Amino acid sequence: MYRSLKPSKRRSSDSRDAPINKLPKKQREQVLDILCSEQYIEDSPYQAYSKLLDEGKWYCSIRTMYRILQENSLSRERRQVRRRQKHVKPVVKATGPNTVWSWDITRLPGPFKGKYYFLYVMLDVYSRYVVGWMVSERENADLAQHFIRESLRNKNLLEDSLTIHSDRGSPMKAASTVELIALLGLSQSYSRPRVSNDNAFSESQFKTLKYHRYFRGWYEGLEQAKSEMEKFFKWYNREHRHINLGLLTPAMVYEGRATEVIEGRKQVLKEAFNKYPERFSKAGPRLAVPVENVGINVKIRRKSIPVI
Repeated sequence: MYRSLKPSKRRSSDSRDAPINKLPKKQREQVLDILCSEQYIEDSPYQAYSKLLDEGKWYCSIRTMYRILQENSLSRERRQVRRRQKHVKPVVKATGPNTVWSWDITRLPGPFKGKYYFLYVMLDVYSRYVVGWMVSERENADLAQHFIRESLRNKNLLEDSLTIHSDRGSPMKAASTVELIALLGLSQSYSRPRVSNDNAFSESQFKTLKYHRYFRGWYEGLEQAKSEMEKFFKWYNREHRHINLGLLTPAMVYEGRATEVIEGRKQVLKEAFNKYPERFSKAGPRLAVPVENVGINVKIRRKSIPVI
């Protein structure tokens, strides 16, 4: 308490006397000129210090050299090394089916350790509908290009309004894949390096797959893997109710039947409310509907509408 009533007077850093061994301003400028000269511009203070000693010269310590560089905002990598590139956060909005597709590749376990099959999946971001899939024994750019062409051909899509999003795997970043997408007149979007949520739609779909009963601990062969994946994607597109789609299936949204299904659900809820009003709140029942803003790195807000 007494210390707080009479605090001690602390000297500011400006009022302190300079250390007796501090270099004068003129000598500090001389050291800075030497370190920034063409002969030592790429050398660290350790390198420059040792070279000066070999020449029979000594100006200051290594630590003082670092201090002088730091005072002049030059304390960084002095060599011409490649700086880490800053990647812009991808933001791609899907305004309807077949406007944004997301694709990725995952591994399916084979009959013995170290043996894998590769599952290619193309997902429509707006409806979460799987528009194309393929199981192969290899993962390379040639198969990726074949997969993209077949997915477009199956849906009769060759429109320049379609954007294809993917991560930065070697089949996605291959020059031949980039050239193919450009020739098809499509737009391309990539995830940022070392960022897992830039391709969240494909990653979420893979999680649904790997926690489903159709996903096996291992597959005896390529044909069995194809057979099981065919069952899964039929279930996923036609039966799986997605929470952000208002508990509609991807096929309902992709095929444009969402409004019809929602109207039918409204009618059921109205009849239930008229028959059992005490089981609902005073405001009446509400019905979940698909979210409006969908896309890569677009904030999703679940929406419900009143029925009465």
